[in-house]
Amino acid sequence: MGSSAKSSALAGWPRPGAIPTWAPLALGLLLMYLPSFYDIFTGLWATEEQAHGPIILGIALWLMYRGWPQMLAASEGQPGSALGWPLLLVSVCAYFLGRSQGIAIFEIGSFITTVASLLLLTRGRRALRALWFPLFFMLFMLPLPGSLVDALTLPMKTAVSIVVEKVLYAVGYPISRTGVILQIGQYQLLVADACAGLHTLFTLEALGLLYLNVVRHNSLFRNVALAILIVPISFTSNVIRVMVLTLITYHLGDAAGQGFLHGFAGMVLFVSALLLIIATDSLLRVRVSETALPLFARDPAAGRDFGLQAFGPLRRTAVAGVLMAAAVGATVALKPQKMLADSGPKVVLENSVPLAFGDWKLDPDVGAMVPSEVQQEKIRLIYSQTLSRTYVNSRGERIMLAIAYGSNQTQQLRAHRQEVCYTAQGFQVSALHNENLLVDGVEVPVTRMVAANGARVEPVTYWFTMGSSVVRSYLDRQLVQLKYALSDFIPDGYLFRVSSINPDAGAAYRTQAQFVDSLMKSLSPAVRAKLLGGQA
Repeated sequence: MGSSAKSSALAGWPRPGAIPTWAPLALGLLLMYLPSFYDIFTGLWATEEQAHGPIILGIALWLMYRGWPQMLAASEGQPGSALGWPLLLVSVCAYFLGRSQGIAIFEIGSFITTVASLLLLTRGRRALRALWFPLFFMLFMLPLPGSLVDALTLPMKTAVSIVVEKVLYAVGYPISRTGVILQIGQYQLLVADACAGLHTLFTLEALGLLYLNVVRHNSLFRNVALAILIVPISFTSNVIRVMVLTLITYHLGDAAGQGFLHGFAGMVLFVSALLLIIATDSLLRVRVSETALPLFARDPAAGRDFGLQAFGPLRRTAVAGVLMAAAVGATVALKPQKMLADSGPKVVLENSVPLAFGDWKLDPDVGAMVPSEVQQEKIRLIYSQTLSRTYVNSRGERIMLAIAYGSNQTQQLRAHRQEVCYTAQGFQVSALHNENLLVDGVEVPVTRMVAANGARVEPVTYWFTMGSSVVRSYLDRQLVQLKYALSDFIPDGYLFRVSSINPDAGAAYRTQAQFVDSLMKSLSPAVRAKLLGGQA
């Protein structure tokens, strides 16, 4: 090979001793996101509800790799865009908050905006436009906020359960339903979040958008219509999956339904969804003519300099790399290392709550309720201690007491709102409201509701403590979590709930207030402080 050929072959390589302009960016991305993706791969993405996350990430990276030559060609000779700096600043702040506080949607979501900002800084807006779909596709891998999942998943599961019950009953199967619990023959099945929840809808929507990207229709209406129709397609696919799983359990037994064939039912979900998407697309093709409507018009301003050329490429990427490394350092410094529960004496609920106090004593005629195996598994994930008792007074009034303790109140292990739990068990929840309960001379913010199931009417009063604060909203929890992180702690938490069977909610609430006040006065100051938080 001649010298001219050698120089041509080596033209794309940096000179000996020179630093490639992309090296600081690659180093910054590795420092920030290698630990994050390792944690989520071995943690949240290892759960059944979030198992689609790695698949979405892999497909998005493949799409980005496939479109990389097109991006380089589109942005050839174009200057970077100054819009990348504010976007990068927002990204590292979101990463810092998410990584230090365990908020996965911020931590992993910042990866998308960080990559987008680096494309803007180095190659300009044309590069971002060329790779917009892989970055948009990554949105479907983000773990959703628990409050949103709780609010939307239960109605979706309930609707799927109703349709499965109606269809199978209509064809002669012995099936009934209570909430999201299906009883078919001798078997009882709980419709889980992974079977018919918001995560499944997200995954199937991503599948539909990937299909649209692969087939690349020219008709804008056809693309938008199919993207919208994926929502009912997802619902139908979930119904098919739950129906198949129910029939497998009924005909082959519970072991088959919960074992290997449960995963097979998941394959049924995606196969049926893909077939329905193709069938719907075929119907749209018959009705819609292919009219070329570009989704993005050319931006005549794309490629303007904004003064970045005076700021050399290597210096620009070095500053971006330093900013990302600084975010990693700040995160390591603030990330909590200890548990709040470890800083004080351990409270054993069984020993700390008396069997008798004031006019109340343990009801000998009522045994402890034993949750199902599925419910027990979920309880063990969230709580490290639980206490469930029924008390009775001299007037024959009964109060059901439930206390649960969780040593790690992070995003994934937080206590669940009781209105969601009651609804999942088939109760109709009404009169949900917040008020202050006077307990031993102090006001405690509580949530009250009436849960009804047939003739059973159960007024409920409950509250959460997180660390030393009573929390109500998602924002309350985030603020408490941030406050303890600044002191190098992860807060623990208690769920305190009292309820009674009484159609007169007002009378039930008065009795519950008397019970709580009497109980708190009988507890030791340390235990009372744990249950009431800062209110004590």
